[in-house]
Amino acid sequence: MKKTSIFATTYLGVAAVWLGGHFGPGFATGAFSVTYYVKYGWIGLVMPLLAMLVTGGVMFYMTEYARSHGTTSYKPFVLSCYGETVGKWVAILYDILFLATVMCAGGLAFSGEANVLMNFGFSYWGAAIPTIIISALLCLYGSRLVSRASKYMMYAIVAVVLLITLLSFTRGQYDLGAAVAAAPVNTQEPNLLHAILSALLYGCFQSTICFNVMSVADLLESRAETRKAIIAGYIITVILMIAIALTLFSYVTIIPDLCNPGVVAVPIMAVLGRLGMPWLTWLFVILMTLAVLTSAAGLANAGCVRFNSLFSFIKNMQLRRTVITCLLLGVAALGASFGMKALLQQGTSIVGYIGIPALVLPAFTIVRARLSK
Repeated sequence: MKKTSIFATTYLGVAAVWLGGHFGPGFATGAFSVTYYVKYGWIGLVMPLLAMLVTGGVMFYMTEYARSHGTTSYKPFVLSCYGETVGKWVAILYDILFLATVMCAGGLAFSGEANVLMNFGFSYWGAAIPTIIISALLCLYGSRLVSRASKYMMYAIVAVVLLITLLSFTRGQYDLGAAVAAAPVNTQEPNLLHAILSALLYGCFQSTICFNVMSVADLLESRAETRKAIIAGYIITVILMIAIALTLFSYVTIIPDLCNPGVVAVPIMAVLGRLGMPWLTWLFVILMTLAVLTSAAGLANAGCVRFNSLFSFIKNMQLRRTVITCLLLGVAALGASFGMKALLQQGTSIVGYIGIPALVLPAFTIVRARLSK
């Protein structure tokens, strides 16, 4: 039997959908890093390990239930898991949570890309409209194409992030020692407890990406494959999170207001500006585009799976998916109009707090218990 390369495995494609959903909405810019980790000092650099344990646990239980019960859309998921009576109310709650995630996470993706591209003469809609069109094209043929496209974009994202981190430490004028010795930027909440609570809230917010991953659960053939997908997603995501956080942390004493999103909207761009490598800046622009596309395509595919029956009056499947995708990404574009700072400081917290009773706690209790039977 011919041995399959790890790069061709299905579970890695599913892991890429997780990474794409996470990496696009704000993390590629470094905005999430400074908001949830860097401002707490050096202890914040290890908090991604904790945050992604929460997200990874939710991912595993929700995705494995979706795979084993054939419920890749969350409405049949809740009807199967909670029963008809309770499930119909949970489905409404999930609709609210999903649309809030689209508005917040998708809005951050568009806003982050717009903030980057406007430095090169693009308008906001000049960045948003092509993203909507390409994401719609990616979703035309369902989960397999989204997974495959996300996987190859993931390889590029990992390579560019690690290259930026390497060059920032070998060619940049950073001061890691001063950053470690300095007081945390967030002097009002500098202790370990606040850093842990911030990481947990971030993990709850990112857990909503499970809807994206559930939508491609039909590609997984066993619980072992689900486990591999989640472990791979955890490892890759944590490595990238720590790499970006460490890069930014090393420059907090060098670049004024690096942790203030109202002043520095794209922290990574501020670091790149200190390196004096225009080609690396353009490479980052490509990275941002890939990150936004993977995020937008993942959200759109989850929405296509969920709302497919509502648009059944459109007989052509490709046209139906295109319409749903454009509507959902239109909601994301609307979310971006609130501004990146508002989405980071209020939007992500609201979604995270809603996710605790609606998604996180039930995943670790009810869904886990259903799977063990």
